[in-house]
Amino acid sequence: MNKKALMIIFGSIACGVIAVLLVNFYIKRQEKRLYKGMNMVPVLVMAQDVSANTVLEMGMIAKREVPEKYVHGNAIHPKDAKLITGQILNFPLKRGDTILWTDLGQEEEIKQLRHKGLAGTITLGERALTVPVDQVSGVAGHLKPGDHIDILCTVRNQETGEEATLTLLQNITILATGTTLAGEGGFRDSYSTITVLVTLEEAELVVFAQEKGKLASVLRNPEDIETHKEIPKMDFTDIMKAEFRRNIQEKRDRIQVIKRGKVDTK
Repeated sequence: MNKKALMIIFGSIACGVIAVLLVNFYIKRQEKRLYKGMNMVPVLVMAQDVSANTVLEMGMIAKREVPEKYVHGNAIHPKDAKLITGQILNFPLKRGDTILWTDLGQEEEIKQLRHKGLAGTITLGERALTVPVDQVSGVAGHLKPGDHIDILCTVRNQETGEEATLTLLQNITILATGTTLAGEGGFRDSYSTITVLVTLEEAELVVFAQEKGKLASVLRNPEDIETHKEIPKMDFTDIMKAEFRRNIQEKRDRIQVIKRGKVDTK
């Protein structure tokens, strides 16, 4: 076989290999295009027929996997199941229907809660700190998210053994009472913790004081944002002095008497 014939044979083989590669490439590209968006994604659907204005319960919903390309933009995913239970349906739904955010009452509030959470309410540069409270230190359950408080601490001096009460922080914002955040409905007066907004240094101060003494919360009027400098600590010796108690009373430049929801100043 001469050299020219060999070149023709090898050229034919090379062309065949290239053709096969091109065909395989084309087939794979077509498969990729055809199967694009066919990955299965879980969404929440109705497990039964329901009418409008029905309060959604966990037993009414189910999970179903749907090709990604067919998932509605407002579809609700299983991770949000707890957020939608207890919400009212705006429209009647049939068994198997995908549940959408637009099907629910208070749609915007629910979506904001889903994306925001506690972390989203924290001001840049500050921290959220949770402290325990009881009926006395928690103002008898009247605290609620958004309120402002002062934090007091009663602590014993380890060197002298004497106890004193002092003001640790003033005008502190409450982010949550128990698990209830600001903006959530359903005020609860039964909680054992409050979460407050503090700086990192303030957090250290409160944690240390909590370990060494007892904390108490003092509720403020929402319009009272004034803070006081150099507030003296108070101990047993102070409260036994008549002059000390008289000076405190004289500082009260007014007495507020609440009658039928109105405040009179005398």
